[in-house]
Amino acid sequence: KKKLTLINVDAFGLSSRTKLAIDDKQDYYIIKNIKSRIIMSDGKKILDISRKIKKKINATVFLATTAPLCSKTKTYLKENKIETIFDYIIS
Repeated sequence: KKKLTLINVDAFGLSSRTKLAIDDKQDYYIIKNIKSRIIMSDGKKILDISRKIKKKINATVFLATTAPLCSKTKTYLKENKIETIFDYIIS
């Protein structure tokens, strides 16, 4: 399991409802723990958040979620260099 630490999103100009975490390699993770499937509209929001993070710092951005991904959204995120992880712990 990947160990993640929550960080403050204010420095990136993101909504306070957005959850952002970092790991020991300084990779950033957008956390989406929702009960329903992640669909394309969510994917576009995730990409927007990723771009805001990358504008501030040059880092790898991942999506950390417990929800299943729609196949189109999974492809869309991969094309935009956002990998998804499902096995993580937030400390």
